[in-house]
Amino acid sequence: MRGLRLEWRHPLLWLSAALFVLNGAVAWRLFHVEYLSQTGTGESVTIAYARYARDNWPDFDWCRFWYAGLPFRNAYVPALHLTVAAVSWFGHISAALAFHHVVALMYCLGPVTLFWMAFRLTHTASWSFYAGLAYSLVSPSAFLVPAIRQDLGSLFWDQRLHTMAFYSDNPHVTSLALIPLAILALDVALEKRRANYYVAAALALAAVPLTNWPGAIVLTFAVLAYGLAQPLAGAPRRWLRIAAIGALGYALAITWIPPSTILATQADTQGFAPVNRFTAHHLIYAAVLIAGVCALLWLLRAARAPRYLRFFVLFFFFTGAVTLGYYWFGVTMLAQPWRFHLAMEMGFILCVVFGLRLAIGRRRTPAKAAAIAFALLCVVQLIQYITYARSLVRPIDITRTSEYKTARWFDRHMRESRVMVPGSTTFWLNVFTDTPQLTGCCPQGVLNQTARVADYGIMTDLTAENRAYENSLLWFKALGVRAVAVSGPRSTEVYKPFYHPHKFDGRMPVLWRDGDDVIYEVPWRYYSIAHAMESGEMVARTPAHGVDTEPLVPYVAAIERPDAPDLQVRWPDNETMVISGMLKPGQIVSVQENADPGWRATVNGTRRQVFTDKLGLMAVVPNCSGPCTIELHYDGGTEMRVAHWINRGAIAGSLLWILVWHLSVQRRTLVRRSGT
Repeated sequence: MRGLRLEWRHPLLWLSAALFVLNGAVAWRLFHVEYLSQTGTGESVTIAYARYARDNWPDFDWCRFWYAGLPFRNAYVPALHLTVAAVSWFGHISAALAFHHVVALMYCLGPVTLFWMAFRLTHTASWSFYAGLAYSLVSPSAFLVPAIRQDLGSLFWDQRLHTMAFYSDNPHVTSLALIPLAILALDVALEKRRANYYVAAALALAAVPLTNWPGAIVLTFAVLAYGLAQPLAGAPRRWLRIAAIGALGYALAITWIPPSTILATQADTQGFAPVNRFTAHHLIYAAVLIAGVCALLWLLRAARAPRYLRFFVLFFFFTGAVTLGYYWFGVTMLAQPWRFHLAMEMGFILCVVFGLRLAIGRRRTPAKAAAIAFALLCVVQLIQYITYARSLVRPIDITRTSEYKTARWFDRHMRESRVMVPGSTTFWLNVFTDTPQLTGCCPQGVLNQTARVADYGIMTDLTAENRAYENSLLWFKALGVRAVAVSGPRSTEVYKPFYHPHKFDGRMPVLWRDGDDVIYEVPWRYYSIAHAMESGEMVARTPAHGVDTEPLVPYVAAIERPDAPDLQVRWPDNETMVISGMLKPGQIVSVQENADPGWRATVNGTRRQVFTDKLGLMAVVPNCSGPCTIELHYDGGTEMRVAHWINRGAIAGSLLWILVWHLSVQRRTLVRRSGT
């Protein structure tokens, strides 16, 4: 930081350590818990993917266990769960314990990185430390938004920890700890203008979208605010450098977030609710936002506000417009606007602390009074936060839950068969088994919506009338489901989503029962996810909704036909499926695994056509008769091959750039020395 040599006795290190220890005292239980009592949250999603990555490394490009298969990169951006997987593997601990180690660490680092960024921009350690303290021990969103205060339960409780433990938005909290580092690295790079600093800034920027999508939006706000806060002189060149650093960061991350993944995530997120979809109203919101930015910049420059305060105010304006616009005025500028309140808290605290610094100036008496009041507030809040953490972070014996028992049964009996499970069990199933399931959690990035449509129809039976069972059975067979778990009213499963949990009683064999949890077997003539049929027996049109099962009837009839060949399916690895059996000339093989441009099919070494049916699943034209073996392999397709080349070029180019820069600096140094 600006020529500062950080020796071990330097106050910056001790202040950083103090912030870390203070937050560690609050998050102490989180460091030690394996499974939290809040089993209805999505923290199990990260744990499941971390366990899967740890156990299957590096063979996990195609993720078999959710939504009838999807690219691993589409499940969720990978930084957090790959970090958890590494900690679990190196530490020889469970993925759940490793997960809580990592997120507790990031909770503690959030105020520290905010302190570092503030110090870098303001050059005052004391006031930057106050900002870090305030971010550690105060939740301004509870003061600004009554709904948040009611949800939290008090003005004085810990909103960051509440978001992590109660809502399990751990990737977002993690990304917020990385954003100050990204701004710090960007500021250093623009000042130093050296290759190694540019590359470091690109890596720091890339780390945020690799951790969390809302965090990527907050980072965009932060970079915009930072750039707009700089002097007008040299602005075009500065923005070009910022854009180049961002482009390099994307090139370094492109294999995990290629364009198709970004577009799928954006489409799915907008599809969560009609209000999320882009409309003409958003053009008005954007115009108002731009006008507000222009007015703020004019006022700040007229008041000769320092650059750092311009940045803080603009950052708060962006994040506050999204959050407060939603809570105060009912305006949805971005999808899921309620998730931006923690970022708003960062901007608000920085504005208040450094605005107070300018207001007090060098007047000692008000400064002393403010310091005493702030110290007392910190003591009271630390006690409040520790007390709240003890009540919130409570361990549970996971083996006593419905989710665990159901998962273990499927792991022992149906590890290679697709199943359907209810509610919170969808979150937890793959924490304990690789058994593939029909749906899963958090469907951003899902390319095929058929499984979600079917799941809703099976669970709710809305407008199904007296065909609830028949409709469910058609979906089970059309999507390759071998068994279904149902949670009744007395189950410990959290959500109990089946409107009619007893509709399978007496109609499907019971495989397992534990209290109000039941696993039923779907009656199959021969279970497989590959079926040979004539082209006219394929699904003719995409079902419009969950009870629109008429298009499935001829397809399921072809599957159940007594003379239909029995096709065997095995997975040598997670990216390769081998289908074998007796085929007739002209038959099509329907494969109940999601289609994707990355799948390739061969029969006896010869390429064969793979196409997408009306359910979004794969179908292959094998052009063979008699004993046939079809090999399907997922390689990511053309997009991923291009992405890998871009990524390798970015890595090689960055290393070469740093090396050339270093050699040129050494050469200039030698020339200067020889000249003297």
